[in-house]
Amino acid sequence: MTARPPLPPGTYGKIKTWQEGGTWLARVKFRDFDGIVRLVKRSGKTRAAAERALRAALVDRQTPVAQAEITAETKVAKVAELWLAEIERAVDAGTKSPGTLDAYRSIYRRHVKPALGSLRVREVDTPAVDRFLMAIKLKTVSGARTAKIVISGMMRLAARYGAVTANPVREVARIEATAHHKPRSLSADERQQWLDTLEVSPAAQAWDLPDLSLMMLATGCRIGECLAIGWDEVDLDQAAVEVCWRLVRRTGVGLLRLASTKTGSSGERLIPLPSWAVTMLKRRRLAIASDIQPVFPDSLGGWRDPSNVRRVWRRVRDDAGIEGLVSHTLRKTVASFLDDAAVPTRKISDQLGHSKVSMTQDHYLGRKLTDRQTADVLEKLMGSSPARAVKDPKSVHRS
Repeated sequence: MTARPPLPPGTYGKIKTWQEGGTWLARVKFRDFDGIVRLVKRSGKTRAAAERALRAALVDRQTPVAQAEITAETKVAKVAELWLAEIERAVDAGTKSPGTLDAYRSIYRRHVKPALGSLRVREVDTPAVDRFLMAIKLKTVSGARTAKIVISGMMRLAARYGAVTANPVREVARIEATAHHKPRSLSADERQQWLDTLEVSPAAQAWDLPDLSLMMLATGCRIGECLAIGWDEVDLDQAAVEVCWRLVRRTGVGLLRLASTKTGSSGERLIPLPSWAVTMLKRRRLAIASDIQPVFPDSLGGWRDPSNVRRVWRRVRDDAGIEGLVSHTLRKTVASFLDDAAVPTRKISDQLGHSKVSMTQDHYLGRKLTDRQTADVLEKLMGSSPARAVKDPKSVHRS
């Protein structure tokens, strides 16, 4: 004879009632969440009253866990709320970027919630997720990839609570990347064309794009890293700059200057500078008030928002009829220029702040630049005497 299966944790069996000395009693076996079956008993003046008292006790017994846990009956919208709260805590702890949180929230709000938000956790299976992601892919491949990350994260949270036995996102079809235009590097003529364009553009001058472009060409830094450089990180005597911060806007909070952790500890690095970059920085140091910390300040002496700078960058570029030149193009230009000059890949990686080196190199050999080879090579990038770097200090503009 087959044994009766055990009660699932948090459930109970058949309620039994009987009368003793004029009082009705109700009793049931309840399997607690530690797996132990215990008797729960209540009394009342009538059978119905005893049953009501017992059921109320069972609700109280289940409620603390039910409120804290995600179950198979929980709606996806609730799981998303809990998962996004976890991501927000990670942002507060500095282990996730505010931009990542904003991207996840945006994709969830625009795509995931309308399609899956009202489903129960048990209803989110591989076919449902696969159909949903393929539909998004028809509109945006990058959006489908981010949506996959969001759904996978939510279902992984549900799995941690025991609401599902496996993450259904693991088995969905791969979202293959479509052919796209990779960032290109600029030729010498194109570099000069861009710098000449900036020199005659009032908007570019007002937003420091000429000097900012030179700094990016001298370092290979991301635009958010360049804009986060303060004078405390610049050593004009040693011709070097320490890159250890980035500027990020967080929704509902504002512009933040955060540790440069985009690529782990390798994001922080000391970069030697070519002489033409030092000349430009000396000019700016003379023109900018000593109590202003940013090297590229806004009109109030504060940090410039990278998003606003990119917007002006695009406007200046489009007005000049230059196609496809974004801030990251200058980073690619530096990498290509160094590579063409036979600079070792390790040194290029250090210059750019990439983390793909061995654990031994990361933790024992260090990732700081210890010689000036990259700076010596970049000396030739702008020629012997770049016009912008040697201009009069009064030419520095701020907006």
